[in-house]
Amino acid sequence: MKIILGITSVLLLAVFSVAYLYFSNLTGDSRSNDKTLAAIPSDASMVFNFSNDQSLYEIFKDYTVFDALTGKKKKEQLSWLKSLLLNNRDFYNSTQGRRIFLSFHPMSSDSLQFLWVMPLKEDLELADIAEVIANQNGNQVKTITDSQQELIEIKNNVTNDSFYIGLIGRIARASFSKPLLLSSLDKNSKKISKEYINEINDALLKDDDALASLFINHGEPGFMQPIFKQKPNGNFGLFSSFPAYSNLNLNYKSDALMFNGITRITEKHDGYLNLFLNQQPVKNTIKKILPYNMSNAICYGITSYGDYSTDLKRLFGIRKELPGLDAQIQQITAETGINTERDIKKLWGNEFTNIQLSTFENLGVIRVSNGRQLQFYLDPLSTNYSDDIKKLNYENLFYYYFGDPLKKYSKPYYAITDNLIIISNSPGTVQRFLNDYRSDRLLYESEAFSHFDQLVADQSNISFILLSKNSNALFRNLLKKNYSRIIDSKDYGFRNFYGFSYQLTSNTKHFFTNFYLGYEEKAALSTDSLVYNEDNIP
Repeated sequence: MKIILGITSVLLLAVFSVAYLYFSNLTGDSRSNDKTLAAIPSDASMVFNFSNDQSLYEIFKDYTVFDALTGKKKKEQLSWLKSLLLNNRDFYNSTQGRRIFLSFHPMSSDSLQFLWVMPLKEDLELADIAEVIANQNGNQVKTITDSQQELIEIKNNVTNDSFYIGLIGRIARASFSKPLLLSSLDKNSKKISKEYINEINDALLKDDDALASLFINHGEPGFMQPIFKQKPNGNFGLFSSFPAYSNLNLNYKSDALMFNGITRITEKHDGYLNLFLNQQPVKNTIKKILPYNMSNAICYGITSYGDYSTDLKRLFGIRKELPGLDAQIQQITAETGINTERDIKKLWGNEFTNIQLSTFENLGVIRVSNGRQLQFYLDPLSTNYSDDIKKLNYENLFYYYFGDPLKKYSKPYYAITDNLIIISNSPGTVQRFLNDYRSDRLLYESEAFSHFDQLVADQSNISFILLSKNSNALFRNLLKKNYSRIIDSKDYGFRNFYGFSYQLTSNTKHFFTNFYLGYEEKAALSTDSLVYNEDNIP
């Protein structure tokens, strides 16, 4: 018995020792990331991460998607930078296997700049780095001092741009933007929040084997807002700024950009998207009725309308809107005898969508369980416009039952067909939808959409879809000039993308998240690789 106890004690001690070493290593990695991430200025809503490893660069050797997104000039800059740093034996050895963070920063010139933050394995002096670079490819290199910060300035002999490197301790920072680099080096400038750093660290510890990862802070300053002329609204507004973090891992596919992971809405937030956390995933069938000229749409799915309604009314209460909305519903009952809570609420289905067309028109579509019954109850609330179309005489009925996506349709025109109710502020928009629907001029019928849809998850709770060619005019109207002009530019590859999908699927505490940007079929580009090649290391 004493022998058994002794062996058990030794085994327990061994287990605890291994556990201690393991978790202390994790903590050490986390602390290392803390210092690295703390160098990133606060306006970085997106941070890309990858390990500086030869096998990763080999995988992405022929990956053209990044080239298409960054554009010709950025591609030339990155190609030069690869030759300068990543293909330099000294730099590669100093960062091999280490995590490299690439953050994206909106600039006052209406452009995006990148900041590279790279932890080093050993102490290096800035002068040593300058000497190594000066001996490579005839680069013009000098050491300068700006804002009391010592920097290396390298003249890009390919695009005639200057590239800057700064160093504090074992953390190298670099950028084509000197102001951005100085902001990173300035200890007094505001950096990304501790909460954001913790989100990134937690994700990296859980998904250590990911090829590459993208981290998004959906809150301030908003990862979309800087590129828009005004604060985004409609379908774009829903995702433009809300207190949430996305941790997404890159899935390699040669002709698409694909990320999946989770989106966590902060506990403090009482917002519309939270309503879907209490729902189960829904098979997305309403996408089959999307018009052929759709620019973008968000399709929503709920499994329990009763729970959704309860949560929505709680949200209205928090916003102090519920008394006014209840009064409008009571007015309907008093003036028409129709009790919407008793008569109409039971007819709502489990899917609805808000659609924006290439013509800038907007409409909503709601699936219902019995269109004829719904028409019977809505008739006393409505005025005839045509044989097919009626106008609702009372405000906010659809906002009361479905919330933010349908708020813009206060007293809409509507039509009911095949257990669908179509609503819009324009009767012409409703009629054109009916014409397209009845003649099968639908997106789902096209071969291009079928090809794209193969990689879109079949179930979700919130599914955003955007088609590139149908959105060109919309982008020119919504985006700042420097961003909108790249849509048709030959220097970028956006013209070759069919569209993208962004999906949130409830898992009670967070959303499973899928992002997919897909090429037109047969439109994959052929470009020179910007990535590491072992043969190029001197």
